Amino acid sequence: MRRALGFQLNDVERQVGLFCTWLEARGQTQTFTIDDAVTWARLNPDAHPSWWATRLSLVRRFAAYLNANGVDVPVIPNGLLPTRKPRAVPFIYSQDDLDALLAACDQVFSDERIAATLRTVIGLLAATGLRIGEALNLRVDDIDFDNDVLVIKAAKSHERLVPIHPSTTTALEQYLTLPARVATHPDPHGPVFVTAQGTGYVYVTFQSRFKRVREAAGLVPRGKARPRLHDLRHTFATAHMTAAYTHGGDPDRVLSLLATWLGHSDAAHTYWYLTATGELMARAASRLEPNAQGERS
Repeated sequence: MRRALGFQLNDVERQVGLFCTWLEARGQTQTFTIDDAVTWARLNPDAHPSWWATRLSLVRRFAAYLNANGVDVPVIPNGLLPTRKPRAVPFIYSQDDLDALLAACDQVFSDERIAATLRTVIGLLAATGLRIGEALNLRVDDIDFDNDVLVIKAAKSHERLVPIHPSTTTALEQYLTLPARVATHPDPHGPVFVTAQGTGYVYVTFQSRFKRVREAAGLVPRGKARPRLHDLRHTFATAHMTAAYTHGGDPDRVLSLLATWLGHSDAAHTYWYLTATGELMARAASRLEPNAQGERS
């Protein structure tokens, strides 16, 4: 029922399965205690405390279900292993970084389809600020070629329309008609980005290939900022805010538009995507300088 309502249950299934396997290895097949759950959640002593809390939260849901169905299992209280997961420091890609990533796709992969898939997805993320999951879930029918619009579904928000530049539409059309892609015999109404079997990509496969491209491009961490796929989204938001300050736009209006474009239910969430780059801060600070009439912008 939960899956039919759209809940993603992969993490629950995997972690609860690992927990049950661990219990069975200890000879426990009928019940478990709160201490058992906490011990299992902290099995990896080197993991971040937020990971311990996440594992325990998944077992808590499992325990609550069992308890409600009459199984002799205690309800695990909230507040155990409390922690807040630290937000990753965004890696803001420069144009040179993006050019290096795109060039590395052909250097790393001799398979034309794989290289084109990596190149097109990376370009799409940089040009639109989509989440990687939204890009990989994009289907052929979600592209309005006549009006340069993408229909984004199954995301954190309700269905939304994302306008794209005609050059982006052209790049997507070229990928769809690529002979190496056509040779996989993909569903004409199926996923845009396909594997050798003509089926859609899963995140872990794409992520592992992106890692190879990133290394070939020579991109390395800057302090605590590590170059991730999700940082293309941060880069997109930051670039638009910088442009608003640079060209005399209305930053408040741009922020509101970005919230809608990125699929955020609240503009406050969009603030997390705006990294204090030197250029952005300089442009923002210039608005505080008195103008010719002695007034601040």
